[in-house]
Amino acid sequence: MTMAANPRQQAAVITGAASGIGRALAQALAAQGYALALADIDAGALEAVREALAGQGANVIAVPTDVCDARQIEHLCEESFLRLGRVDLLVNNAGVLVTGRCWELPPEVFDHVMRVNLWSVLHALRCFVPRMAAQGAGHIVNVASMAGLAVGPWLAPYTLSKQAVVALSEGLALELQAAGLPLGVSVVCPGPVATGIAAGLDGGGAQEVDHMNGALRSGIAAGITPDAVARYILDGVSAGQFWILPHEQAVHAALARAQGIAAGTAPAFAL
Repeated sequence: MTMAANPRQQAAVITGAASGIGRALAQALAAQGYALALADIDAGALEAVREALAGQGANVIAVPTDVCDARQIEHLCEESFLRLGRVDLLVNNAGVLVTGRCWELPPEVFDHVMRVNLWSVLHALRCFVPRMAAQGAGHIVNVASMAGLAVGPWLAPYTLSKQAVVALSEGLALELQAAGLPLGVSVVCPGPVATGIAAGLDGGGAQEVDHMNGALRSGIAAGITPDAVARYILDGVSAGQFWILPHEQAVHAALARAQGIAAGTAPAFAL
């Protein structure tokens, strides 16, 4: 069913909206009166979120989307503008986590993580930025990670992708300013958030990776709630913040890394 667009209602597009931070953002934005276009590769879970929000009176559409596929991102953009009338907020949130020794992980693992975590953001920018700029206003949120600011062992695919998202976000902000385009940008770098992102981690038999996976699962399970992160994000967007850092430990990690670079200190592994 196609909904009638209301040009006065603000609208948001969220990828990875079927669970975790994406679902929490959808709930928070619906409560603020936003119309929503929700995207996720898990069509069943996505439809469940849509039904729940629609049952609460939200104007919401579900667009099952494999964010690795540029054509599906283009379809998401077309559907969003067609059925909602405008897009005031784009949240590039979809992400996956893989661990392992960087010299043992096959290239296709790196490729998949980069396609989900980084290339999906690039595909979305190509589609959404021109149309959001043409409407005269809008804000883009890229969800990175604490791993976008600091480096740890056995996280190479994830760290590469998230550091690239941070750099892309910085470049995007500069380029929008230089072009005089009326769009804001935020990048989110949370620490542990209680989502299911670590549920399927496999160390591939390496003892140290298996140990870290256990620590990741327990640390993430004990992390702050997705609802809390959603509040940080929306408060940050409202305040016009570029850096949205829900965890103080991310700030400390970024400072420690910058100081180590400035001092010429080599990375050192510590138990």
